[in-house]
Amino acid sequence: MQYGRYQIIKELGRGSMGVVYQAHDPQIDRLLALKVLRPDRMGSADFVQRFMKEAKAIGRMAHPGIVTVYDVGEDQETVYIAMEFLEGVPLSTYAKERSLSSNELASIGMQVAESLDYAHARGIVHRDIKPQNIMITPDGRVKITDFGIAHIEDPASAQQTQAGEILGTPNYMPPEQVLGRKVDGRSDLYSLGVILYELSCGVRPFRGDNLGAVFHAITSGNPPPPATLNPEIDPDFSRIIMQCLQKEPEARFQSGKTLAEALTSLGRKQETAPAQTPPKSKTARGLLIAGAVLLLAIVLGGVYFMTSQSPEKKAAPQPAAVAPPIESVSIGALQVASTPTGAQVFIDGAFQGTTPLRLDLPAGGHEVRLSMPDHHEWEAQVQVEKQQTQPLNVTLEPVVSKE
Repeated sequence: MQYGRYQIIKELGRGSMGVVYQAHDPQIDRLLALKVLRPDRMGSADFVQRFMKEAKAIGRMAHPGIVTVYDVGEDQETVYIAMEFLEGVPLSTYAKERSLSSNELASIGMQVAESLDYAHARGIVHRDIKPQNIMITPDGRVKITDFGIAHIEDPASAQQTQAGEILGTPNYMPPEQVLGRKVDGRSDLYSLGVILYELSCGVRPFRGDNLGAVFHAITSGNPPPPATLNPEIDPDFSRIIMQCLQKEPEARFQSGKTLAEALTSLGRKQETAPAQTPPKSKTARGLLIAGAVLLLAIVLGGVYFMTSQSPEKKAAPQPAAVAPPIESVSIGALQVASTPTGAQVFIDGAFQGTTPLRLDLPAGGHEVRLSMPDHHEWEAQVQVEKQQTQPLNVTLEPVVSKE
C-alpha cells in the first residue's frame, strides 16, 4: 500500500481522526510516520478541516519537544500528514513500567511545559494534553504529538464554525473547556497538572461513575493535595500541581515558562538536599549483631529439626494450588441520548444506530461520536465501567449560517 510516494510498512495505531502508519520515503530513504484521515471522516467537512489544521499547526513549529511535520498530501480519496517517526513509548505506558519519583516527574513536567510555552507563543493551544499524547524517547526526552483538535489563534478563525470546541478527553479537560468557554495556554497547563497529579498519586484528581459526574467534579470538586495521598511526594511539588489545577485560569501559572521555571527550581532543590541517613550508634550496631546471631541460631535449629524427622513423621505433601478460572470479558453499558433526537451514533468508528440508544460495550475507554445533518459533530472519549450503565446526554449545536 502507498500514499503519494510514501510506502506503508505497518500500522502503528488508530485515533479519533486518523490511522497512523510507519512508512518509508524512498526519495530520501527515511522512515517516517504517516497519519491518514480515516475514510469515514472524509464525508465531514469539519473533520477534513481539522485534519488539515493539525498539519498547519505542527508545520509552523520547530521545537525538539514537538513532533515535526515533513509533508501534507492527498491520495486514494483521503488526505495524509507525513511526520517525524518517534521511537519511544507514550507517557501512559512509560509510567506503568517504572516507579517515578517527584524529581523524575518534575523533569517530565518541565519539558512538557517548555514545549507548550513554545506552541502558545505561536498562537497554538493543544487542547488534548494527556499521557497518550506525550511520547518519551529512549534518551528520556519528551515529544508532544496529536494536534488534531488544536486551537489556532488566527484573525480568520472568528469566521469559522465552532465545531470541535468540546472535543478532548474528559478527565483531562479544564473547567473552561467543559463549559464550552474560550481556552488558552493556561488550559493546557491545567491538563498537565492533571497528568502530574495522576502519576504522583495513582488516581486522577477528578473522577466519577459517568461523564456527567466527571464534568461536575471538574467544575465544582476540590481534590486533596497529592502530598496528603502520597507522603513521598515533595510538598513543594504538590503545591505546584495544585496551582495548575485552579478552577480560574488567572489563579494558575500564567505561562509554560513560569511553570517550567518552578519545576526546574524544585529539581535543583532536591539535587542539593543533604542525605537524611543518620549515623548508626554503637548501641544500634550491637543490637544488629545480636539480632543476626539470633537469626542464624534459629535457622540452624530449623535445619536440624527438618533433617532429623523420620520419613513417617514428614508432613504429607500439599496439593498443588488450582488457578482460579479466568474471568470473562467485563461488560458495561452506555445509554446515549441527544437533543435533538435521531443523531447517528458511532462507537470506535463503527455506526451503531440513532439516539436514543442503549449499547452493551466492553469495559474501558471508547471513542463516541454523534452526527446529525445541519449540526456540528460531537465527540469524546468515554469510560465504560464493568456492570454499570452510564448515561450520556448530548446537546448538538446547530450549524449557524454565515450569510
